[in-house]
Amino acid sequence: MPGVDLESSYKEDAVPIKHDEHGEMISCISAPSIVATQLERLGTQPGHKVLEAGAATGYNAALLGKIVSPGGQVWTLDVGQDLFAGASRHLAEAGVDNATAVMADGAAGLPEHAPYDRIIFTVGAGDVPVKILDQLAPGGRLVLPMRIRGSISRSFAFERDGDTWKTVSCEMATFIPLRKGVCDDVYTLVPMAGEGNVRLETFSEQDVDRDALRCVLDQQQTKLYNGVKFRQGSAWEWLYLYLACVLPNGLSRLPGQHPGFTPHFGWGSMAALDAGSLAYLTIREGEDDKGRYWEVGVIGHGEGGADLAERVVSEIRAWDATGGNDAPEPGFRMAVADSRDRLTADDARFVVDKPYSRLVVDWARRG
Repeated sequence: MPGVDLESSYKEDAVPIKHDEHGEMISCISAPSIVATQLERLGTQPGHKVLEAGAATGYNAALLGKIVSPGGQVWTLDVGQDLFAGASRHLAEAGVDNATAVMADGAAGLPEHAPYDRIIFTVGAGDVPVKILDQLAPGGRLVLPMRIRGSISRSFAFERDGDTWKTVSCEMATFIPLRKGVCDDVYTLVPMAGEGNVRLETFSEQDVDRDALRCVLDQQQTKLYNGVKFRQGSAWEWLYLYLACVLPNGLSRLPGQHPGFTPHFGWGSMAALDAGSLAYLTIREGEDDKGRYWEVGVIGHGEGGADLAERVVSEIRAWDATGGNDAPEPGFRMAVADSRDRLTADDARFVVDKPYSRLVVDWARRG
């Protein structure tokens, strides 16, 4: 990572590589634990042919080159001329002779060298890039960080299961989205008006009034609590996933600070959206015979904020009533093309249709 000192390189945080004209990070090296987790889930072996989408500095491609040696080969793709050129130079300078950088759209793949034993995306996608599925060898595996709805995303490790795809592992993860090309995932960042630096992430499939949302935090609030308690170590990811499925516009990240803004984490909160209203998660601390807890609450703003807060509270209670964090983790299935219609769920709310794929979250089949 040129220009980055050793301590910063291995700190448990992302290392920014490139920013756009607005100062938003559009390329980075993930935190070391994320890099390691993604490589582990890829299951690459010596001799494998690997395709990577998202070259950045070439660092991950160099690691893959080590893993597939001897006899393996890695191709890493990027749409940015500067990133492609930098990755090529860095790989050459590091003496990595089995990893090649190519300027191309990762979502379209690199058919001239297919089939690949493994394909990995180190950038986020809004959908399954179907063109690369046919570039996987029989028994191959695709690791893809994919946004589900709103800001909620997971990194899926897909393998073929007949005419559909199954997940062999799945982790909560958020990656910088693909740019340009076949499967880009453009989002609109909505800065909140007034003091502070709160901004709201919104995506193309969300039916919201972005102009109205800019001033929503300065409107009258409705605060509700629902009796659902989280304790030390409780996971939020399954509640996030559940709400992303059952709420019409999913959940959006709402990071930053603003007078009167009381999010459930120091970085900010997750928010449900409806037209020009939002309802974000909050907490209040308490103690009972089991010890310290944090009760989940919802704060609504905007003309429909009270109704939206009621809806979110009701859905959190429904999630908790089905077992909450004590229930087994859900499973995931995916299909593309003609197989989509045959992929169903008992509850239609957990069928997520995208332009190219259908994802089913199997809450009812947990375990």
